Formats: sequence, C-alpha cells, structure tokens
Amino acid sequence: MSASQTSSTTPRVLIATASVGAGHNAAARAIAAGLAELPNPPQVDVLDVLTLAPWSFRVYYARGFAFTVTRLPALYGLGYNLTNHPQGARLGLMERRRLWHERIAMKRFSRHVRELSPDMVVHTHFLAPPILSHLAAKNQFSAPQFVAVTDHDPHRFWYAGAIKRWFLPSEAGLEKLVRWGIDRDAITVSGMPIHSKWRQQPDRDKVLADWRLPADKKVVTLSGGTDFTCGPVVKTAREILRLCPEISLVVLGGRNKKLLGQLGRLAEEVDGLFPVSFTDRIHELVRVSSLMVTKPGGITTAECLAAGVPMVLPKPVPGQEADNAKHFRGKGAAVVTRRYSDVPTEVRRLLDDPDALAGLADNARKLFRPGTATVVEAIRRELGI
Repeated sequence: MSASQTSSTTPRVLIATASVGAGHNAAARAIAAGLAELPNPPQVDVLDVLTLAPWSFRVYYARGFAFTVTRLPALYGLGYNLTNHPQGARLGLMERRRLWHERIAMKRFSRHVRELSPDMVVHTHFLAPPILSHLAAKNQFSAPQFVAVTDHDPHRFWYAGAIKRWFLPSEAGLEKLVRWGIDRDAITVSGMPIHSKWRQQPDRDKVLADWRLPADKKVVTLSGGTDFTCGPVVKTAREILRLCPEISLVVLGGRNKKLLGQLGRLAEEVDGLFPVSFTDRIHELVRVSSLMVTKPGGITTAECLAAGVPMVLPKPVPGQEADNAKHFRGKGAAVVTRRYSDVPTEVRRLLDDPDALAGLADNARKLFRPGTATVVEAIRRELGI
C-alpha cells in the first residue's frame, strides 16, 4: 500500500500527458472526466510532464515537433522511421542513449512523482512511461502504470518495461507490442479515450441556430489542427466553396490568430464560410456535419468515429498520421488524398454520391470502441473502488 493510501481512503491517480499536439492532453482530460463520474471517484491529478522539464528541452521536444511536422514533413517522416526500432524486447544502443538523455532532462518530473506518491499512473503520452519504469527497476517507484496509446501503429517510443496494462485504439498495433516482449494478456484493444460528449446526439436545429448556420444547407467541417495548422487551409477552403457553393463550410482555426484573420477576410469575399476559433464545443459542429476534412490525428479521428462522420484525410504527414490514415482507408471509413489540391474534388464527389457518403459513415460507426469507459473501468478495478 502506498503512502497516499495509508493517509487517505481516497486513492490518488496521476494522469501523465505531454503537450505535443492536442491529442494526448485531450485523452488525459477524457480519462479524468470519466473517473470523475464514478460513484466513488479517486483523486485525480492531470499533469503535462513538459511543465517540469527545462526550457531548452521543451523547445526541442514540443516546438521542434510542431516545426518539423508543419514545415519539414519529409524530414519528420525520415526521423520517425529511423527511430522506430528495434522491434524486439531488447533496447538498442541509440534507444538507450535517448532514454538516458530524457531521464536527465526530466529529473524534476521524477522527483515530483516520488513526492506525490500516487497510487496509480496512467499515461497518454510516451515520454514519461520509460522514466517511471526506470525508477521502478531501481525500486524507487512501485505504483501500477497503465498506458493508453493514441496511435494505431505505435512507434517504438511508446515502449516501456514496467507497465501493467496497455490500451490500444485498434488491433493494428497488437502484434507489434507482442514483438516488443509485452505479454498479450496485458494488452486491451479498447479504442481511443475521448470525452463522453462525443457520444451525445445534440439537437441539430439548436446547434445550427446557436452557431448561426443555415438550416437548409449541408455542413462540411474543415480543420488543419488545434494547436498548430497543417496545410493550405485558406486555399483549400476557398476551392471547396467554389466547387460546393451550396454548403456551409465550418473552418476550425484553433488558436492560430493569423489563420483566423485570413479566414475572416475570406468570409467577407465568399458566402458560406464560417470561421471558428478554439472552442470546447467542436463536437456540436462535427455532429451536424455531413463530412469532416481533417488531418488524421489519433484523437480527432476517434472523435469522428464516435460521431459517425465520414472523413477526408488530406496528404498525411509521414509517420503516425500516415499510419492512422492508412488504417482508416483500409477500413473504409475515410478517403485519403495525396495532395491538398485533391481535397475539394473529393468533397464534391462525396456530396454528389450519398451512397458512398453513407458507407463511410457506417464504417466509421462500426469502428468506434468505448475507449474511455474501458480504461476507466480497468482503473476502477485496479484500485478497488
């Protein structure tokens, strides 16, 4: 029994994430919200582990990711592939060096966790699991750890030794984890942890009225990302409306003030464009959409599955997003384009083919798994609450 359990009847759960893109944090918040709904909820701490890292490491780790994904995608893909090994249980030389460097950079995080003494740690990003596994190997940390993987084909960076249970969004990554030496019985194909609001069916008329969208037009939602933007969003939006003037095009600008300004100016030139800044009500817009055009992030695509919305996935960045896109195309839940310039034509084609659109939507719904509920139930059983 940990120190926190001896001093309190309420167990403490640490959910460790990292602000590298928006998906990992969204998964952490979804699990925290699910735990809060339990009859006897544990105490939950959601921690962005990068807040405990040195400034230089944060710049290299998070901003470096955003820069290469948006500006140098081919270079990002090369790095992704070069570091995606070994595929066995034994650590490689470069892998050991990387993990050593991360442990040095994250000493403050290690100290924080030991002082916090949680009864359990749940990870939604791959930075912290090897660090705490190293502490466990040195008998400096003993709480059980769960990992919720947010990619359909897990990169080697997800690997860690002292993990009690793994949760995968689909079967696609199961055999890879087994090759890493992870016990098959420790792996649950759960689906992605997403907020329960994505499973709620809103009143369509109310949503359209609240967002001032015409009630007699189909809605298409276009997103280039929440924290940073990928692709020529403005150009794509203009061309979609040129080919599909009868729709309402909702464009998610996130926190990108420059993009939102450009979209605002475009909205003054063309009819049917509705720019939207960062909001926690995106589920309402997606739920009333006939089609979602988005980069294939793990959480975003899982949310589309929950909503039963067909996806157009433009020119995926090489790496985990390309793997996600390949998965959904193979399952018949998405159309993947090789170029951004192909997106408007695909949108037009699908809107003109109700059967194809309905088929994509049906396949998306069939792929949905209640990831949050599965993870929360496993945590509840582990803690005995």
